[in-house]
Amino acid sequence: MPSQNAPATPAADAIPRVAYVGVAGGLLLMAFFTLLWASWLFGTVSPAIATPVFAAYAVFAIVFVVVAVRLFGSARRAPTIDTDERIGRTTSIGRQFGIIFGIEFVLIGAAGGILSATGNSDYLNPVIALIVGAHFIPLARVFERTIDYYIAAWTILFALLGIALLLFTSTPRDTVWTIVALAAANATTAYGVYMLVVARRLNRLRLP
Repeated sequence: MPSQNAPATPAADAIPRVAYVGVAGGLLLMAFFTLLWASWLFGTVSPAIATPVFAAYAVFAIVFVVVAVRLFGSARRAPTIDTDERIGRTTSIGRQFGIIFGIEFVLIGAAGGILSATGNSDYLNPVIALIVGAHFIPLARVFERTIDYYIAAWTILFALLGIALLLFTSTPRDTVWTIVALAAANATTAYGVYMLVVARRLNRLRLP
C-alpha cells in the first residue's frame, strides 16, 4: 500500500496544465485582435455607427478575457505531466509559433513601408488582412487544428476582395476598409468562440 505522504500521481485522463494555459493565451490574443480590427471603424465610418459596433465586439472580447482568467486559475490545479515527449512537443510548438508570428509582423511592417513609399497606402488594410489570414495556414499545421484553415480562407477571401475593389472599381477606400475590418473582426471573434467551446470541455473534465 502506498504511503500517505507519497505524491499524488496525476490521473491518466487528467488534462495537463499547458492545455489550459494554451487556450487561455489564445483567448487573450483573440480579444486583443478583435478589438484591434473593430477599432478600424472609427476611421472609416461615423462615430454613431462605429461606437455600437465596437461595443458589440467588446462584449465578446470581455467574455474571452474573463474565461481566460478562469482557465489560468484552473491551470494552477492541473498536473504538469512533463514527460520528455510532451516537453519536446511543447518546445517545438512554442518555437514554431514564435517564428510564424515574427515573420507575420516583419511582413506587415515591410508591406506598410513599401505601400507608403510607393503612394499605395490605400491598400494597407486589405494587405495586412491578407498577411494575417495567410499566417493561420502554417498555424493549422503547428496546432493540428482544422478551424485555422477556415479562418485563413475567410480572411484571405475578404482581403483579396478588398484589393480587387480598390484595383478595379471606384469603391471608396473607407468602404473597403470597413468591409475588410469587419470580416477580420468576425474571424477573430469566431476563433475566440471556438476556444470558448474548447475551454468549456476542459473545465468539464476531471482534474486529479
